[in-house]
Amino acid sequence: MFKKTIRDSSVATLIGLVPHYLSFYFAGTPLLTESIAEWIMKNTPSAWALWLLGWMGPWAKPFAVTGGLFVLGFCLWIPSMLSYWRNRKYERFVILAVLAIPAILTIHRFFDYHSARGAWMFWAPALITLFLVGKPHLELLDEDWGEASDYALQFIGKGKPRRAFMKLAAKAAIPALMGGGVALVAVESYLREAALAKRAASPVSLFSFEEPAGAATFAPGLTRAWLTPTEKFYRMSKNAVDPAIDPRTWRLDIKSDDRVIRSYSYEELLAMKREIRPVTLRCISNTLQSDLMGNAVWAGIPLSQLVDRKQAPPGTIAIVFEGVDGHGDSLPLDYAFGEETILALGMNGRTLSRKHGFPVRMLCPRYYGFKNIKWLKEIRFTSEPYSGTYQKMGYMRDAVVHTMSTIDEVRREGDRLLVGGVAFAGSRGIRQVQVRIDDGDWKDAEIEAAFSPYSWRRYRAALEATPGARQVQARAMDGNGTWQSEKEIPMFPGGVAGPTVRKLSI
Repeated sequence: MFKKTIRDSSVATLIGLVPHYLSFYFAGTPLLTESIAEWIMKNTPSAWALWLLGWMGPWAKPFAVTGGLFVLGFCLWIPSMLSYWRNRKYERFVILAVLAIPAILTIHRFFDYHSARGAWMFWAPALITLFLVGKPHLELLDEDWGEASDYALQFIGKGKPRRAFMKLAAKAAIPALMGGGVALVAVESYLREAALAKRAASPVSLFSFEEPAGAATFAPGLTRAWLTPTEKFYRMSKNAVDPAIDPRTWRLDIKSDDRVIRSYSYEELLAMKREIRPVTLRCISNTLQSDLMGNAVWAGIPLSQLVDRKQAPPGTIAIVFEGVDGHGDSLPLDYAFGEETILALGMNGRTLSRKHGFPVRMLCPRYYGFKNIKWLKEIRFTSEPYSGTYQKMGYMRDAVVHTMSTIDEVRREGDRLLVGGVAFAGSRGIRQVQVRIDDGDWKDAEIEAAFSPYSWRRYRAALEATPGARQVQARAMDGNGTWQSEKEIPMFPGGVAGPTVRKLSI
């Protein structure tokens, strides 16, 4: 019975996937196997995930998809096994139906699958197949390989090789169907991921912009470029494999009281009026020695263009932004609808790349990078405090960027030391930057014009070189008149802060 039920549930799973995948390709229905695969990859321990990625490379995701096959097959195997206790057709039908319903509801809830069409397209044919292949009169399929071989030998001895061949072929068809089906699902996933990754990794022109006048000539050789090229913009992700999203089927849902009140396609978002602005992002994973920060020109849409604030239910305190990878965070209601926050569709003149959040991501420059959610799929109002991915790890909910500065370069020129770098304080802006040698007096630095209230400002200064000087220090004052911290504050739980120091080697 165990072999028969394994066989039956496997065949039913593969048969059910045929209309399910056809619905995906022709109607954009989400795939159950994809939802399960994403859950597997998200919950695989990091050490295992890295090992699998190193060993399997682009086949890691298809491997997880085949894990989705196993889960679906297991959910069908349980009612199949229990139904074999009864021989009457109606009894088996009742058992299959009664056991399948909680299995279906559980798997959809657990793996966050919500497509009614996709559910019907898989479960209906799968359960019908399970009922039919398990009928007792299908003796040909109920025989094991030994019996089939014995019968085949008898038929050959009687001069009936054709019937013998049909007997063995029928038995061979089942394992061939199972193995071939698994391989086909894996190959389909691989080819589809490769196509989507290529599409997402190959941004197209979206908007035009020019660097501010004078940006290319400010402090050459002393500071980094004002604009960070997209390929050099820092990238942090909690995913073993970042999502590859098909823009044809992707939707951005806006929810109120768990009800979708608006839903937008990628084409609809691209057709909307966009704002273009420079914005700097800084990662909360920085130490005082690391520099995970970049400045880009973004094109995006204010939240108010997508939903009226008046649609927020009474008692709403925040808005949750969630990505397709399950990473989410929230913003206070006033801030989410404020002028700082936009949904970015483009970066440095082109559509977003896969690693930077294609097709759309959040930009909220007051906060550290982890709150700028990538690969958005859902926006919803909430009346209770929301704990996102990083809050569950212990990070602060209100992770406001600390005022900071860098020393990009120190160069000797005669009896002077030329110093340059950048300063950033989120959306508070930078009012002043000072530098000094060792513990000497602070000297005001020249600051580049503020081209955006949300981007870094570069600075340059000339200091008198003193004999035996050991280090150069810099400090920045934010737009509120507060200097960056002179005392080091650890990265966890609210982001690193502290003095900016560079030892001299010249």
